[in-house]
Amino acid sequence: MDTSERITAPIGEFCKLAGIGRSLVYEMIGDGRLESITIGKRRLIILDSYRRLVERQRAATPPPRIKGKVRITAKP
Repeated sequence: MDTSERITAPIGEFCKLAGIGRSLVYEMIGDGRLESITIGKRRLIILDSYRRLVERQRAATPPPRIKGKVRITAKP
């Protein structure tokens, strides 16, 4: 599924792409985290809204901590 040129995806396809369930997708639509449109009876997720969500999450998440020994040296 190449989403680089697509602008929308149906709910089922989006769930597979994002790795999340339908309930969470509908919750995210309801609270405004994801944008969608309805064409006929089909609900389509606007993929740019998902990209923006991912970028907001990345910006809000602190960088990972370095594991292992850290050596601190002091100068006299």
